[in-house]
Amino acid sequence: MRKILLIVTLLGLIVAISGCTFNSGDTNKTFSENGVSFTYPGDWEVLNESAAESFGDNVDIMAVVGVEDEDVFVVGKAVIESDEYLRSPSEWLEYTKESIGSSYVSDKTFTVEGEEGALITAKDNNDYVYILFWHKDGEGYIAYYRTANESLDKFESIAKTIQIS
Repeated sequence: MRKILLIVTLLGLIVAISGCTFNSGDTNKTFSENGVSFTYPGDWEVLNESAAESFGDNVDIMAVVGVEDEDVFVVGKAVIESDEYLRSPSEWLEYTKESIGSSYVSDKTFTVEGEEGALITAKDNNDYVYILFWHKDGEGYIAYYRTANESLDKFESIAKTIQIS
């Protein structure tokens, strides 16, 4: 009995140490197009831009992956008009918190490619919406994730692998 307990404990430690980030049994995939690359769960697919929520004219969509009508992950570049300026992540956070009002759940800082960004969590009907904003080389970028899952784990596992070229 002790031998079985020891084996189960060792297997648990191996999984924890190995850095497994997705619960799916599928192999992870890598998206690499339109100046952005990142790793995402193997059971997801590249989706058409129409699967992304409407961002209006303020974001150029760079990538959309997920499981249609379940989990959708979007990366985009902020479009700044001539009469606008690029907000800092903290300014963006305050503006977004005001904009979403009672849908606001929480926020925190999050680092992408060594750049500190602002991550906000909101609740929209039965879904959670995670939006990350950061700067790189004088440009603003957004990662957006809509899911029924309250856990940030999957979003963070993907977002930490984002590379902008």
